[in-house]
Amino acid sequence: MGWWLSRFLLFVGLLLFSGLFWWLPEALVRPALALTHAQPARPDYYIGRLRLTAMNRHGHPRFILTATRLVHFPRGKRTLLIEPHLIQFGKHTTTTTTAKHGFVSRHGHTLIMRGKVRVFRGPTAQVGTTSVRAHTLTVHLAS
Repeated sequence: MGWWLSRFLLFVGLLLFSGLFWWLPEALVRPALALTHAQPARPDYYIGRLRLTAMNRHGHPRFILTATRLVHFPRGKRTLLIEPHLIQFGKHTTTTTTAKHGFVSRHGHTLIMRGKVRVFRGPTAQVGTTSVRAHTLTVHLAS
């Protein structure tokens, strides 16, 4: 075989192979959904401009959680927060955490923040102002 013919056959084979990878998931997912009668995850409610304040036993705020939007999915009881902003009040300082989005655990005790996570902590007697950046952060909200 000539050099050009082998290159052409390799190109055609790669093109068919990539087309198969594009077509195969579409061909298999829809029949599987029809057989199992599964519906794609759809939210059951939204809350715009969420503001949640949790108090301690003395009536002082423990934390304030705000978000641009809350989206709740009934399957798995998942809750998505868009642009969450968490302010936690400690004995000596305040910690502020922001992210692009976050997920609340099923029982509401854990908040997983993802995408450009930034944590700011005010100065204390021992340490100055602290700033941390991360991609993912897990915050346990239960006391």
